[in-house]
Amino acid sequence: MKMKKLVYAFLVCAFALPFTSCKDDDKDEVFAPAEKVENLTFNDTDMDPLKIGGTLSWTNPTNEDNISGYNIYLSENVTDRSAKLGAVSKGKNSFDIPAGTAMNTYLLVVAYNATGESANAASITVKDNSGDPIVTEMFFADEDKAKGFISGTLTWTNPSPEGYITGYVIYSSDNSTEKGTKLGEVEAGKSTFEIPEGTVYQPYLFVITKKGEVESENIASLAIEDYIVENPVPLPYGMYLLNGGNWNENNASISFYDFNTGEMTGHIYQTANGSGLGDSAEQILMYGSKIYATVTTSNRIVVLDREGKLIKSIEPKEGEEPVNPRGIVADNGKVYISYFYGHAVAVLDTATLQIEKQVKVGRYPEKLTVANGKIYVANSGGNDYPNYGKTVSVIDAGTLEVEKEIEVLINPVSILSDSQGDIYVISMGDYGDVKNTLQRIDAKTNDVTIIDNASKMTLVNDELYTIYAQWGEPEIKYRKYNVLTEEVLSESFIEDTSVLSSPNAIAVDEQSGKIFITNSDWGSTSSLYIFAADGKLEKGDIDTKGYEAKSMIFAY
Repeated sequence: MKMKKLVYAFLVCAFALPFTSCKDDDKDEVFAPAEKVENLTFNDTDMDPLKIGGTLSWTNPTNEDNISGYNIYLSENVTDRSAKLGAVSKGKNSFDIPAGTAMNTYLLVVAYNATGESANAASITVKDNSGDPIVTEMFFADEDKAKGFISGTLTWTNPSPEGYITGYVIYSSDNSTEKGTKLGEVEAGKSTFEIPEGTVYQPYLFVITKKGEVESENIASLAIEDYIVENPVPLPYGMYLLNGGNWNENNASISFYDFNTGEMTGHIYQTANGSGLGDSAEQILMYGSKIYATVTTSNRIVVLDREGKLIKSIEPKEGEEPVNPRGIVADNGKVYISYFYGHAVAVLDTATLQIEKQVKVGRYPEKLTVANGKIYVANSGGNDYPNYGKTVSVIDAGTLEVEKEIEVLINPVSILSDSQGDIYVISMGDYGDVKNTLQRIDAKTNDVTIIDNASKMTLVNDELYTIYAQWGEPEIKYRKYNVLTEEVLSESFIEDTSVLSSPNAIAVDEQSGKIFITNSDWGSTSSLYIFAADGKLEKGDIDTKGYEAKSMIFAY
């Protein structure tokens, strides 16, 4: 019977009868395999982060009759098969993944034959043996004043690159090694987490990277303190003085002058932190509840509480080179810092205390001011003698892009703004033929007008106080202007000018109108002199407890 069927098939094919198939009707149709491997194991032997290598192994199905081999994939989920690593024939139960293979979340093994692949993939989560990337520079300050509870912003620096991280999970714990209470999570790219008021205090916070639904076994932890205010101490009322210190002697410091007691307390940073502030401090600023100061030669930006306790120290670099922070100003939740050797302005977020962006400006920028929705930067060019800078960079505060450069006299250093948006610039000149000169930039036209000679200035309640202490000039001048009417209010806003031989910094209390001027003679600690609003000397020769007092701020 079988022979007759074969003969018939031969005749049909030979004579090509119409509408007749030559297929052997007795042959079974072949389907893609339904089986899948089990017991996958993989140990990464590549020690580089985000790279893997090593042997993937498994247990084959008992019956491999319908299997030709196994395809191996590296995937971000258990269904995607777009990144094939290779294949092995049936009977094989391992595959060698070469070192240096870019890491992903899952390894898949899929059986196949001539018809296609199995719909059933066996998968295993990849563990990076070098240690999953972890966050760094964690920071948290408790803002909940109740005992046993915390709240506030937890910040950190993300791994770079983030690779296949899909998010970050935040825990609190009673120890530094084990997960405790899950507080929440954020997606990749985020580096902050808001801990709500009333969260139960535990002494450790964790940030753990996450790939898909899989959390890393590596933990970044931070020991925290419960900030308790049982008997609140009144905030200090007085003035902070930043003493620059003698160059290259590492003796910058911060002092505090108490308005109630009339006492000067020196070295509050060293007392609060058990270490020195650094070398050559430049400017101090109070914004919100925090104090910010630049320490130029030590390449530091320090963030302090009102007691002088260090909250964060930032040591910015461009590549491996220090950028030497210099001037500092704040507005709308941001602090802007000039980088003297970085020729840039950095943007510091006051909530996260992270540098968000750097904006390139002119050469060797010094002081900054904010007005008209813009940041104005004095570009001194000071280290390029005799080729000094002569521009003010104007940065749009919204886009953080430089929109123009305004030309002024050479070597601009100090810069302030009034209530109508006009900008005041002191250019130090060349310390020879070109004198220290005060100029005004019109807010509407950007036209520059020379006003007078000046070396130091402060602007309070639209009154501009200037000191002209040009090297080699026989007399020091103290002038006061009404910036709205552009009138000279006083040719000498202090009565007894003889008490000051080397005025170095000036500040005016906007509430009382009192005038504070520091005097810094070489080799001696600076002295503070206090004048009434009418210019009469109230108190003088107050030792600031530090050298070259350069910047003052009021604490109310």
